[in-house]
Amino acid sequence: MIDILEFIDELKELQSLYHSGDLRDFDISTKIQKYERQFAQFEQSIEEQNELFWEGTPFYNPSNEV
Repeated sequence: MIDILEFIDELKELQSLYHSGDLRDFDISTKIQKYERQFAQFEQSIEEQNELFWEGTPFYNPSNEV
């Protein structure tokens, strides 16, 4: 929930910059890069958790069925 509130604050900041005429491409690019980094970190942590979960677990082999 805190992430959503921070995101709304950042949108309001961009809106304020837009209304004052001070909005630059750099401002928008910086926000995009921030959220792309956060998403990449999230994906990496999910991958790591997935690897830990499957580590040492034998793969399903139907020929092992009785």
